Amino acid sequence: MAVGWASDKLAVDSRAGQLVFDVREALRKVGEFKSWLDTQDDASLTARGYSSGDITVLRAGIFDLDKLRQIAAGQAQQVGNNNFFFNAGKLVGPL
Repeated sequence: MAVGWASDKLAVDSRAGQLVFDVREALRKVGEFKSWLDTQDDASLTARGYSSGDITVLRAGIFDLDKLRQIAAGQAQQVGNNNFFFNAGKLVGPL
């Protein structure tokens, strides 16, 4: 028996299915968060402790991830290259 990841058909199928599920759920959560964020004006975010610069970074990062969600769901098209994590990466630091 090998150590590490199993590589039989059942293990590969399970891993592939889990990856699809995880990505789908993550993108669904992005859409939900974007919908909530769209209801928040800058004043309400400032009252929560965000600076003007923080708000810009937050909105840009979530906007990009929501665009990725829309493209993945066939709801939008992407013309040209786009690093969807350029702005979103600023929300978590170096990737």
